[in-house]
Amino acid sequence: MKPLTFKEAVANDVHGVFLNLEEFADRHTIKYDGQVYKDIPVSVQDVEQAERQQMKDDHTQGIFRVQAVLFCARTDLDRKLPEPGTWLEINNGKNPRFFHKYQVGGAGEEMGMVRIELGRFEQ
Repeated sequence: MKPLTFKEAVANDVHGVFLNLEEFADRHTIKYDGQVYKDIPVSVQDVEQAERQQMKDDHTQGIFRVQAVLFCARTDLDRKLPEPGTWLEINNGKNPRFFHKYQVGGAGEEMGMVRIELGRFEQ
């Protein structure tokens, strides 16, 4: 049996280590570009809320920008890489029928892992 190449070892680690359901990831359903990717291993990190910047004539109070970073395997998204400015929905782990809608701020892929920057406004 021949030894694994570095790329093969990293590909095995995507689900076995980085998206391990017992340690780092949870199953979520993602809706993107008219497709539904059901119960795929996803890690959502760096969730933060920041009060949005108000414009001079803007009198709306209490709206916050929520930002998160989503990690998943590119193969779980049919090799798609979400485009900035498009919309992506991800279900809530506590209530799988409820989806949060995020705007994609940026996305990139490295060695089979996709990193998607997400943002949305909420009150």
